[in-house]
Amino acid sequence: MAIISNVAKKAGIQTEPVAIVWSDTKPEHALEIRPGTWACLMWYYAKAVLDGKITALSRNAYGCVGGAIGIGFGRPFEHHSSGSEENFCCFLSNGREGCRDTKAYDARLETLTNPHQKEMLRNGERIKKNPAVAKEFLNSLPDYDVSTEYVLFKPLSLTDPDETIKSVIFLANPDQISGLSILANYTHGQITNRVVVAAGASGCQAFGVCTYDEETSENPRAVVGLTDLMARKAVRRTLGSDKFTFSVPYKLFLEMEANAPGSILDSELWIELRDNS
Repeated sequence: MAIISNVAKKAGIQTEPVAIVWSDTKPEHALEIRPGTWACLMWYYAKAVLDGKITALSRNAYGCVGGAIGIGFGRPFEHHSSGSEENFCCFLSNGREGCRDTKAYDARLETLTNPHQKEMLRNGERIKKNPAVAKEFLNSLPDYDVSTEYVLFKPLSLTDPDETIKSVIFLANPDQISGLSILANYTHGQITNRVVVAAGASGCQAFGVCTYDEETSENPRAVVGLTDLMARKAVRRTLGSDKFTFSVPYKLFLEMEANAPGSILDSELWIELRDNS
């Protein structure tokens, strides 16, 4: 039986929610990334949102190392242009400027033939101040090695409740993020027990491992994503410049669906905001 979201309808979300599903079966006609080919997973999330396409990701075909980390295929740093976890921390921060062994880092740079990769590794992404902070970030980022062959991006209506659904992702504008945030906290009076968090992580890490990790909590939180500038650039033309992701573990999704009738999403205030956005 297909899953239909009443929350998305009440929130005025025009696109279908997307589920992340762990599976040992690859759906027929699923999109796949060619092994060894670089790709941004946000492109494939967009294909699920806009075109209703299913993507099957595996340990051999995950687009980029950040994406592999983000959806739960371990931490294959050896397949990144940096070549190691230590160098990856330099890449996330200030590049060669912050590395401890500049000679070894220069040697790694010389192995790269792609000018863009080389420049990015030399200068770093600058999302963390230095490699030590980047290392702290990686240590705090949930680390998953999924138990199945595939991780699927599936439109929610193509998903069955019997599947292993690890994350449900809404694509929402700021007004809708506000409404969803209130609903996610609807049954909780203590602000410290249930809050909506904005993950300081990549787009796929926010709706992947950061959301997976909430499933194990007594009070699971929703995760706001697409706060990553590279992810926003990757899908700006397709998803729009005013959108963020709002992802929840499946048990919180079911709670929100049960609480939606009679909630703030049925109020005159919300309907006025929704219909005039």
